[in-house]
Amino acid sequence: MVAAEVAEPLGDALLELGALSVTVEDASAGGYDESPLYGEPGLAPDLQAWERSTVTALFPPSLADANEELRAILSALTAADFKLAPPLVKMVAEQDWVRLTQSQFEPIQIGQRIWIVPSWHDTPVDTSAICLALDPGLAFGTGSHPTTRLCLQWLESQFNLHGRSLLDYGCGSGILAIAAKKLGCNPVLGIDIDPQAIIAATSNAEINQVAIDFVLPDGEITHALASTQFDIVMANILANPLQLLAPLLISRLRPGGHLILSGILARQATEIATAYSQWLPLTVVGDSEGWVCLHGILPLNLAATGPRPATRTPKKSWLLYVLLSSLLVLLLLIGGSHLFRAPLLRSLAPQVDEKINPLNLAAFTSVLKVNTILCKYLSCKEAPIKAFEAWKIDSASLGMENKNNASKDAEIPSILSFELQNRLALPVAWPNIELTLIDISENTLSRIEFLPATWLSAQFQADHPDFQHTGAAAGLKVSCAMPLKLPAQAAGYRLRIVYP
Repeated sequence: MVAAEVAEPLGDALLELGALSVTVEDASAGGYDESPLYGEPGLAPDLQAWERSTVTALFPPSLADANEELRAILSALTAADFKLAPPLVKMVAEQDWVRLTQSQFEPIQIGQRIWIVPSWHDTPVDTSAICLALDPGLAFGTGSHPTTRLCLQWLESQFNLHGRSLLDYGCGSGILAIAAKKLGCNPVLGIDIDPQAIIAATSNAEINQVAIDFVLPDGEITHALASTQFDIVMANILANPLQLLAPLLISRLRPGGHLILSGILARQATEIATAYSQWLPLTVVGDSEGWVCLHGILPLNLAATGPRPATRTPKKSWLLYVLLSSLLVLLLLIGGSHLFRAPLLRSLAPQVDEKINPLNLAAFTSVLKVNTILCKYLSCKEAPIKAFEAWKIDSASLGMENKNNASKDAEIPSILSFELQNRLALPVAWPNIELTLIDISENTLSRIEFLPATWLSAQFQADHPDFQHTGAAAGLKVSCAMPLKLPAQAAGYRLRIVYP
């Protein structure tokens, strides 16, 4: 057992001395002093070890004297200034490790029909079974975790998936995308930030004999499909990235489409639902072992009821009908310009970082020209619009130094850094930035809201003295770095765009 700051360098030293593997574990695991380490994006711990860590090294069998070999290793560690207690030495008996590992993974039944079957097992004899051939690997997703099961159960509960497109964001092993394809979804696309996951998912798709594209977020296929919207968007990740990815996931969902979010603890459900509430309501559709799955349907912009049957208009009243209709439309355009000008421009404005639809661009340009003409004769209030969906948080970090040595009541010097981009082809009002601090149990410690005048750099404000009135220009990227003092209990954070 060693102190936290010794664990990592000790592990490196043991590997250099010939260890086959090194494992660092919490020495207090299972006790009252056990403390979790979070590896969620944005919440990576400063030190990859526990306050009291147990370091275990596995060395290959040696033809020489084992005791002599142990003394040589300890001597080398002492020479490297490691002060260690006498180690516990155990001999590991030779076994059929492959067979032992395989014995730990049995076929898993999900719902009524879906089965996850490792390659060394026979498939169920039930002719109605949907069998997914999947071996445990480096990528997340074997069907054993509650979050994966909840997504599979939702897919199985849908009566007609045939011909419906699906995006699996954070695909891992590809299990959800493969299940969706076998249940009838087409086309199916999987995206993950981990290259190893893309390799594993592609291999699993080939084994299951289904055609699915698995790509990185910045891959060529991803860019080619940047403007594609899907009938179903599914993301089984974690709470923090689900909040950061909200605008992106919504942009990939067609109106009337289904959004499925998993990887969420029950106590996080309300916070996730609030983050998505500006676009659609989310409800819990399943729960298991403290985890929940949320579902929502993106409302239709227009209540399209299909083409109406044609009706005949008497010839004598046709011209009068056209004239009155044109006059009414003109009056509505002029009289409603003050009320609907900003929402119309906001809904039509294309996003500068995605492939722009020519029809959408033409409509936006036309409305922009009409707006310019109207504002020459009417008193238009020229102010940037407020649009949550315009903002994209490209990066964020909150460093904490000397945290491990600080007392509970101490304040830790920190720097909050982030980069924002206005993705709309339209000036947008500057938002406030809300910082939520959480402890290691994910309980909220405090929320701090920063006004634009607080988080925008002094240089930017000097260069743009009228920034509050003009707003953020189309496509503008800004970076921020603010010094803060945070409570010692802070273990993570979340950033959120808010408008007063």
